[in-house]
Amino acid sequence: MVALIMNQFKRYIPLLVWIVVVCTVLFIPFRIIQYGFLPTDDALRHAAKTIANRPWQDIVIMRDGFPIDPSPGWQKILEWVHDVNHGDAESLVIFSVIALMLLVTFCALPWFRRPEAWLAALLVAAVFVPACTTRFARGRPYILTDAVLIVILFLWSDREKDWPRRAALIFTPLLVAASAWIHGSWYLLCLPGAAILFAGLWRSAMCYGACWLGGSVLGCAFTGHPLGFLVQSVRHMFGVFGDFVVSRQLEPELRPGDGATAAVLAVAVLLLWRAVAFGWNARALLNPIFMMMALGWLLGLKMQRFWWDFGTPAFIAWVALELQAHFESKTVFDSARRLFITLAIAAGTFLAFTSDREGRWTDNVTMEYFSPDNPDAAGWLPGDGGVIYDSDMDVFFETFYKNPTANWKYILGFESGWMRPEDLEVLRKFQWNYNDPRALEPWVARMRPQDRMIIRGGGQPQISELEWHNVGSGLWVGRLPQSNSSGNGTSK
Repeated sequence: MVALIMNQFKRYIPLLVWIVVVCTVLFIPFRIIQYGFLPTDDALRHAAKTIANRPWQDIVIMRDGFPIDPSPGWQKILEWVHDVNHGDAESLVIFSVIALMLLVTFCALPWFRRPEAWLAALLVAAVFVPACTTRFARGRPYILTDAVLIVILFLWSDREKDWPRRAALIFTPLLVAASAWIHGSWYLLCLPGAAILFAGLWRSAMCYGACWLGGSVLGCAFTGHPLGFLVQSVRHMFGVFGDFVVSRQLEPELRPGDGATAAVLAVAVLLLWRAVAFGWNARALLNPIFMMMALGWLLGLKMQRFWWDFGTPAFIAWVALELQAHFESKTVFDSARRLFITLAIAAGTFLAFTSDREGRWTDNVTMEYFSPDNPDAAGWLPGDGGVIYDSDMDVFFETFYKNPTANWKYILGFESGWMRPEDLEVLRKFQWNYNDPRALEPWVARMRPQDRMIIRGGGQPQISELEWHNVGSGLWVGRLPQSNSSGNGTSK
């Protein structure tokens, strides 16, 4: 009788494994949001712009030549979501975090006979590339490009012959077009073509190049301004890196990487395991996924975002395929042992992603924003038509998020390359001098009574021309002296 029951139970083990994997991946972003987590960068401004319903020229003081939103598709999707639920900016941010994280963590599952291998690869990534846990929860459209990259790599890596499948030729242009329209950085998806070429598949590389070119043109056409968006995207790319001398003048994700030593060691261990278990085969490394991982790592030495957004997704995909080979050789498809191993992997993956290590999911919970809801900001908000002189993008993200309909502008928005040349010069001097407030004197000289300067720091900024007030979370707000002000130089 027991044997009969066990035999009947074995029929459902593959299904139970799928259920465990799907539920684990599904629950991760909801648990993260349950902490009260909100990202602190572009997801906030995407949501706020949807509520503001204004062009960037009415929000940020910027140079000419950037009339089109850099991520038009994502803004359109958020507008559709807002039209349906009529929610506030916070609800749009929550949607962004959950939807995009589910997209990137689910996208590879159709390619796996053993889905627990993908789950195990996510666990390996969380341990050896811990930055991926927060990168996948940023709620930014680059995560869609991560998912597109993973799908493209699988589409172009499942053949030994140097000729793509029909599905790859059909879906690749559509995927590239979606990334170009939603994210905007269409030019970055040429990198999988280089990985295919380095894998020795030159015919496939040529076919991919044609698919990438066609998809990029199609995606730019979706914006309604095909040529204008194409040119603006290239200008935006060069603007990100222009006018800087030292790396500290760049955003952290654009600075050189550290070589991802832990991930390199993990790859070395898996290669050794493969050699012991199956015998060494150099051809196993000549595939687009491994080459994309290596290329992303190499470029990451120059700019760590290449490793995070191209090397890391390829690393996860490659690790998953390696683990799948071992699982298939060591565990029976319908054995109870396989189910127990999957449950252990699921527990580890869930905890690795959702544990609040170093406050990664709760840092924002105690954040005090510069908005009318903050009693400490009373009387210190900018006047009608005012300008906020900010030298920190986080100040822009947080303040715009909480004041999407306010009638003031920001000197620094979400991209320093969009600043007017004279303002960018002030910002670079400020960064060059290790954030010395005295470098901001040119902005102080231009301030009007309705303008404000916001600086984040521990102590009151040493700019005597302004009176200062601490509104919480290290934010100091400066304004021209007002005779009727009762908050001169106060601090909490």
